[in-house]
Amino acid sequence: MENLLLVTAPESCVVHGTVSLPASKSISNRVLIIKALCGKDFRVSNLSEAEDTLVLARALESLGISKDIDAGHTGTAMRFLTSFLATQRGTFYLTGSERMKERPIGPLVNALQQMGADIEYQGKRGYPPLKIKGKRLKGGSVEVDASTSSQFISSLLLIAPALSEGLMLTLNGTPVSSSYIKMTLGLMSRFGIETRWEQNVISVSPGTYKPQNITIEPDWSGASYFFETLLLAYEGEISFPLLSRKSLQGDAVIWQWFEHLGIKTVFSEEGALIKKSGGHPEFVSFDFRENPDLAQTMALAFAGRGIQAVFRGLETLPLKETDRIKALQAELNKTGYILAPLDEGIWQLRKTAWPLLPARITFHTHHDHRMAMACAPLALAKGQISIKDPDVVVKSFPGFWENMKAIGFDLVYKPRE
Repeated sequence: MENLLLVTAPESCVVHGTVSLPASKSISNRVLIIKALCGKDFRVSNLSEAEDTLVLARALESLGISKDIDAGHTGTAMRFLTSFLATQRGTFYLTGSERMKERPIGPLVNALQQMGADIEYQGKRGYPPLKIKGKRLKGGSVEVDASTSSQFISSLLLIAPALSEGLMLTLNGTPVSSSYIKMTLGLMSRFGIETRWEQNVISVSPGTYKPQNITIEPDWSGASYFFETLLLAYEGEISFPLLSRKSLQGDAVIWQWFEHLGIKTVFSEEGALIKKSGGHPEFVSFDFRENPDLAQTMALAFAGRGIQAVFRGLETLPLKETDRIKALQAELNKTGYILAPLDEGIWQLRKTAWPLLPARITFHTHHDHRMAMACAPLALAKGQISIKDPDVVVKSFPGFWENMKAIGFDLVYKPRE
């Protein structure tokens, strides 16, 4: 059974303190693949301790020992390893959790097969698990469906320098989360690889990654839950050591979004400081196509603050760790809000017709780390809430609850039911 965590808001709903953000798992995961392909060692400082990164690191370390690789719940590991293993000598069996076996990987496999990769489905076509016979791939001109996951594209780009003919990747459809593709290209450039992105074609020249020591920057996605917290608080200030405006992460846009909601960000050499600077609008409109991982943060923040909204760019949410649309709808209903389709690709976040809500809300995480973290600040709106399965935060932010305590929240675990 699942643990239950009672989350009580700080006295007078005032939050103050310092948050130690985890290292970016998105950057960490890409650097791990680059290091594995580099052939020469280099130092990686502040590598993420998130479960996603640990799973990928363990898989890469085990290649000389075992050919059976389990990516668990980790979509990044599944996708990055699919391409990486296709270039490595040997036969590998790549699987994952039951949920992972429901998440499509067909567009990535199709693109790799265009290069001559030897990959077979071991279950339902288009989904893990996979049997991969690795070999040297030529590359060249390849097409990929870009409308499902940016990780398919990043996975192909990361191995591109090792292809004898490099890669000319044509993106079919409108790319989703293109900020993550830009992150991948930025890191590849930092490690000495020439890339070019013109219209819907990305070109990568063959080459070798150049070893270079790197320090992984703090995670902007993790910071978003504390921007949400300050929005829901009566007043306060939160500091983030080493968090920089100059970031490879697309989710750094969060500080600009919250400026329109009355949260000011001040950057310095030490990091970033956020504080209340004004009021907020009653209605907003957001497009999450570039930043789908911020959708839960914003939806639950608005529900707690009494803001109604129109959302776009939620197409990839049903394909995540859980169906995030259904998960959001279920948990928002407990706050007196609904997320309803308004038109094709457009969703409306609005108050429900019934105002009677339970005195204490128990939020379910749906086995999704981002649901847990986005629900937690709502203690400020209700005084106290409960969260089932709070430990899912280890997937991306193992120290999340310790940081919530550091800014004034009271946390009490109840034994498993």
